[in-house]
Amino acid sequence: MKSQITFLILIPLWLISAIGCDDMLRDNLLIIDSVSAFEYAIDSRDVTYSETERLNLQSVINDIDGDVEDVTFYNITMFVKNIYDSSPQTSISGQLRVRPAGASQSEPLVNFSNITFEDFAKERSIFSGELPGITVVPGAIQTLLNYYQQKPAPVVDFTVSGTISRAGNEDNVKFDFVVKLYTQMATDP
Repeated sequence: MKSQITFLILIPLWLISAIGCDDMLRDNLLIIDSVSAFEYAIDSRDVTYSETERLNLQSVINDIDGDVEDVTFYNITMFVKNIYDSSPQTSISGQLRVRPAGASQSEPLVNFSNITFEDFAKERSIFSGELPGITVVPGAIQTLLNYYQQKPAPVVDFTVSGTISRAGNEDNVKFDFVVKLYTQMATDP
């Protein structure tokens, strides 16, 4: 008899705690980190370069289980790798620009000026200030965040373009320019 009474008391307690846990899961956000990387293969005999990579923001969101409630960028980095036969003292200047695919206007995100391959060989945050010559365009991050907020989120072109100042006698400058977007998404599981 005593075990039956205990059992009858435990059933309602179990139900209350199960419902409470469900509400707790539903009301709490899950934070998911995502990294989108773009690698631009630059190969130029000219003093200018321009390459575009495309990212479907909706597919990034769709890869997350649950409804995305909030998106923040906690870091954007850039660096140069594989300079091939170019001089480490060759420098580049330019911009990283963003626009929805098919749009005629692009918005600058980051400007960089006279950075040598040698200095740009390490992954650098655009926010750190550790490498002179990198500046974030005011309001640019908000523009990117606004793209994520659209329903559905668009396909976005990320273009890196600029000029090359050769330090050696190379006829052709070839390098890989890498951009990484470190994103946190808060989801409702």
